[in-house]
Amino acid sequence: MSADATARVFIGMGSNLGNSLESLLQAWEALDHDERIDCVAISSPYVSSPVDMYSQHWFTNAVGEIRTTLNPYELLEIMLSVETALGRVRDGQAFGYQDREIDLDLLYYGEQEIDEPELILPHPHLHDRLFVLSPMAEIAPDFVDCRRGRTIQELEARLHKSIESGVERKQEISRSTWQEDPQLHVEKQRRAAVS
Repeated sequence: MSADATARVFIGMGSNLGNSLESLLQAWEALDHDERIDCVAISSPYVSSPVDMYSQHWFTNAVGEIRTTLNPYELLEIMLSVETALGRVRDGQAFGYQDREIDLDLLYYGEQEIDEPELILPHPHLHDRLFVLSPMAEIAPDFVDCRRGRTIQELEARLHKSIESGVERKQEISRSTWQEDPQLHVEKQRRAAVS
């Protein structure tokens, strides 16, 4: 990819502590503040039961689509700094997944496939998580998973069937609404920064 080319990127966002809707909006806004990132679209928020972890706190999740000239590793660094700025604390001694104020996951970076200790693309668990597939299917149903050769809509339908047949554990999820349109929120912030 040339220095001027932009990649089509999808980012998963989640929160199950504090004001989760506000945390997701703040993360979306923080990403948009970087001039090398163009926030294109964001899904509705989805409320879902914890997956692969025990918690009394349900999650609010969304998926955002961006365009960027940053490479995957540069983007990952920005995402980690956004998490830290919004209160994410990683406990290196804890086992497994933990409750969190904000979590940003790099799901897809175009059609790139990466398998490194610090970054795996496409995200290795997205195909078995409704809290990723459902919001992404809302904004990019025809996007093809380069590793599996199926669209996001197809992956979501397959996972629903696996859950209904008992092959996969039940995942409770429901579509919610933003208190304020995230794209309008970002546009207002842009105008405020210019004036």
